[in-house]
Amino acid sequence: MQPGTMGDHSSCKYWSYTSHPDRQAGLGKRCRYLTDAALLSEPVVGRADFDTRAAHGFMFQGMTPASCTCIIGNYRGTPGCPDLVTCPVKVADDDKVGLAPELVHGAMRKLDEECNEIMNGYYRWVDGEGQTATLDRQLRKFAIEAAKVFERFLTIHPYVDGNGHCARLLVFRMLVWARFPPRQWDIDATLDLHQELKAYRREQRGPLIQKLTLFVLQSM
Repeated sequence: MQPGTMGDHSSCKYWSYTSHPDRQAGLGKRCRYLTDAALLSEPVVGRADFDTRAAHGFMFQGMTPASCTCIIGNYRGTPGCPDLVTCPVKVADDDKVGLAPELVHGAMRKLDEECNEIMNGYYRWVDGEGQTATLDRQLRKFAIEAAKVFERFLTIHPYVDGNGHCARLLVFRMLVWARFPPRQWDIDATLDLHQELKAYRREQRGPLIQKLTLFVLQSM
């Protein structure tokens, strides 16, 4: 999802990675490095770090103009980066995407708390009454929460660009920690969920949950 048009790179707040020469080779390799690392990580019980800023900076390193390096690895609204303070968001056909820059940091802190609540709640359930549940039922239960996180991240739209990559990485990590490792999931590849996301925001949650569940099953 792009916030605008990169044009001649004169405005950092409209940066997009899509036409950069490193788009095809370098970005894909860095995404695979992050997912390989996630597959080797252990579940964190208690409080985990769901902050994607370091991953965003790593994924898109070297892909901005020299004068715009502060826009990667930082949220919109970051005071130390003038172009992020007033950075707009414009996503075609979906006017519900993108909080105002000054609201992004607070919303992402809240999302981090929600991710921890989801993971700890799931661990309690699977160690209790969920012990006898089938793998399919466990996954479908977790997919309800994963869909919530995925939609919320993309609605906040914390970065100038690369939000889809970071939302996919976040859900990827959560799935690994919930013991549903999606080993075949290439997070550099866009998921065709635009209509399902729009429906979710209209309180029609089923299509996104179902499609995300099916995708995970196919990726394990």
